Amino acid sequence: MMASIAGPTFNFDPAEGMSPFLRPVYFDRHVLVKYLFDPRIAVDFASETYGTVFGVDWQISFGLNAKRSVITWLGDLEDLPIVEQHHWAGSNVPSDHDIRSEFYDAQINVVFTEPPVGVRALNSLARWNDAFAAKHGSTLYRSRDLDQRLEDVRRYRSLIINREDDFVRYVSELNETINEDVDNKSVRAFLASTSITVPPDTKGNKLLGLVYKYFLGDTANAIAPFFYLYDLRLWADHAMGDKNLLDVAAKLGVGNPRDYETMMTALLAALESSATDLKKRFG
Repeated sequence: MMASIAGPTFNFDPAEGMSPFLRPVYFDRHVLVKYLFDPRIAVDFASETYGTVFGVDWQISFGLNAKRSVITWLGDLEDLPIVEQHHWAGSNVPSDHDIRSEFYDAQINVVFTEPPVGVRALNSLARWNDAFAAKHGSTLYRSRDLDQRLEDVRRYRSLIINREDDFVRYVSELNETINEDVDNKSVRAFLASTSITVPPDTKGNKLLGLVYKYFLGDTANAIAPFFYLYDLRLWADHAMGDKNLLDVAAKLGVGNPRDYETMMTALLAALESSATDLKKRFG
């Protein structure tokens, strides 16, 4: 007979909080790192100070305060599988006595705003990457660490596009975050293991396109929005005049390609939809 593992004891201030369940417990921010690099687990960020970890059959929401400590409720911790409780306990730190965060606003003050489309798009892409890796043992994109994920949320939480230069900056940064983060080495090795021929120097979206078309059998051209982003990056670099801008606007259904905020919103929505659809059909 195997002995059961006892749950850990967490360090917290019993005078802090509103009930035995709603006692804030504080952790070193590195408690999240394990989850960011485990393809079986998803970490969604609603903002820079509020997120949720989704396990196979469990989940837990967390906050990040001004001191960058991770906060969650004692009651939620005690509902986790024992193994996960011990993982959290290993990063437990004394109370900061500072629970101010959107985690607190959402869960206690019931003040919550749906994450904007840019944040949703990046969350969806991370989920698709994790799902593919868990199923096939190969990542499509390089995993992003905690600081990168938080910076992504900060950058795309609020789109402020008043002129063309703003749009150019967003397009260039988004292309770097997504298209230039394709894990070319991993994808190329995966394709080789499935006997799919890869032409020399193929990388990025063209490499992913081979996976989607020849391995997954995708007939819906799910990769298309990622090429839209790449085409806009070429336009932003002033490489091909306005042709790419006009073509992408038509494909996104945007009537005025100089309405840059609408263009960016439509592009992000298309990226979110594509990543969500890929996970639903092939994850």
